Amino acid sequence: MLDPLHPAPSVGAIVYSPGRQPEALQAAFAAELQRRGFRVGGVVQTTRFGADGRKTDMELTDLGSGARLSIRQKLGSGSRSCSLDPAGLAEASAPVRRAIAQRVDLLCLNKFSKAEKSGDGLAAEMLAAMSDGVPLLTAVPAAMVEDWQAFTGGRGQILPPDRAALWRWWGARNLYRDLVQGVSGGLARRVVVGLNWTMVEGPDGVGLAQTPERGTAGCRPVDGGWAGRPLAELAGGILGWDPVAAAVGMAAVNAHYNRFDLKAEDCNGLDVLGRSERMVVVGAFPGLAERLPGAAVIDCRPAAGQFPAQAADWLLPQADTVLITAATLVNRTLPHLMGLADQARVALVGPGTPLSRRLFAYGVAALSGLVVTDADAVARTVAEGGGARDLKRLCRQACLLRPEDDR
Repeated sequence: MLDPLHPAPSVGAIVYSPGRQPEALQAAFAAELQRRGFRVGGVVQTTRFGADGRKTDMELTDLGSGARLSIRQKLGSGSRSCSLDPAGLAEASAPVRRAIAQRVDLLCLNKFSKAEKSGDGLAAEMLAAMSDGVPLLTAVPAAMVEDWQAFTGGRGQILPPDRAALWRWWGARNLYRDLVQGVSGGLARRVVVGLNWTMVEGPDGVGLAQTPERGTAGCRPVDGGWAGRPLAELAGGILGWDPVAAAVGMAAVNAHYNRFDLKAEDCNGLDVLGRSERMVVVGAFPGLAERLPGAAVIDCRPAAGQFPAQAADWLLPQADTVLITAATLVNRTLPHLMGLADQARVALVGPGTPLSRRLFAYGVAALSGLVVTDADAVARTVAEGGGARDLKRLCRQACLLRPEDDR
């Protein structure tokens, strides 16, 4: 059955050359997802070597419990038999099966090797995960890529052994859950759904998000009752498809991250990545023509000289710098745009931008949003149908740069 609220399952394989197994990379990626609140199961491998370069042990770590299990037979230095312990692998299948039954967010299996090619090892568990729709990440020797593709029926995605590639594979579609999982503590003190903007005030900050446009599908009078509920509960609205609940959810997310005391650079979002010859801007920001002359502009209602939304599929893959309006978070077009712009430096810009460093892993190089300085005045402005320029006077501009992009 199709699930419209969760990403489609995927199968990824880190391809490695002899002597360069990506064990540490895979384990670090799994650990980072766990720290962010994702449920990760399966097993990752640690190989130990002696001073002479020979393997001394191979150990699997159960990502669910942290338990460790040796899978190397002690055959003696002169043996040429395979050192893999079939009994150890059989024992490792139990926590893997358990993780599949729990439908974890990601199942990590140490690698696809000759054992799995012949149907042994953890082959049955790999097939079970694919059959049950559980996202799977493993590693494959370069010499066995064709065997892996045959094993998966061509469903497997080949990944280079680097962190950025793993995050691209994980996909920007997962950033919504990532943001929500980071929201903790506190109740919404005030919620205002205005004509143009939606505001949520939390104990430590105020968040903004664009209100769905009147007359669009799903835009309707609201029942209210949001104030007094936990921010984390409201934030969950961004995971669904109700446009008003999504706007409230995004504003709740921002009320958590865009804190009054956030330390950030003060700069205009249109300047955050500088200028380039192949710059594309998604969203017709005020003053754009004067500030970034020559940039290709994409908008859902394009003015003269601008491009319609459909042009994104042609323009973004050619760009080296891309500015994207934060409104794309609420209307769910951001993951598609990020996929198209995966070779460019990307900035998320606008009053609805969540100032969370969690987004850097997904390929965002810069974040430019607002930190509210006068919550009462913002609430009145939102209720009266004020626009972005009205809000900016009641906030301070705040920009965060990914460390490697810091100038």
